[in-house]
Amino acid sequence: MTTTLQQEIERWEADLQNLAETSQSDHWCLEEQRLAEALRTLAAFHGRIIPMLTAQEPHERILVDEIEHLLDHLQDLRDHLYRTVHPPNSYLEVAETMAALRALSRVAVRFERTLEDVS
Repeated sequence: MTTTLQQEIERWEADLQNLAETSQSDHWCLEEQRLAEALRTLAAFHGRIIPMLTAQEPHERILVDEIEHLLDHLQDLRDHLYRTVHPPNSYLEVAETMAALRALSRVAVRFERTLEDVS
């Protein structure tokens, strides 16, 4: 069974939703939640989503470059959160970066659908 980009992104989104529910029910602090979101996102994108994107059309390389830039920033933020003292806006930046990744993921899925319609 071939997994599509949309399925991988939906899998990542579902994982984040489960994480949010767990963090709320287990009373995680904001730092724990943001760190877990960053870790899961980095693993999903580096392990599954980016490889699928790079295997597609060359024009999507721009999209991959932007996603990789956001992932690098998320990695830096994750590293900040590991420190006892970190910038006060780290939590907000993680949330903003996650939102940008979600938006670019939706664009990637639209590209995939357009390519399927053309084929």
